[in-house]
Amino acid sequence: MIEKNIVLFISTHETLRAEKILKSKNIDFKTVIKPRSITSECGMGLEFYSRDKERVLKICRENNLKLAGIFFTREDGGWERIGEK
Repeated sequence: MIEKNIVLFISTHETLRAEKILKSKNIDFKTVIKPRSITSECGMGLEFYSRDKERVLKICRENNLKLAGIFFTREDGGWERIGEK
């Protein structure tokens, strides 16, 4: 099983800005509806492979993207925060 993470931003506008930036950096991601079990100001998130987590965090910091959090899927199917807020 390939582990995936989801990054959430503070708004839809910030998510769309992140899509553009991550695409330009050749990060493989998919735009998804935020899982109900995760609270956030925005209803969208970007799902990406866990192997890219450090790179995604670095790109977000370098571009002043405002994160609501980064989460990973637990074995029970739930989500747990791993990133900074």
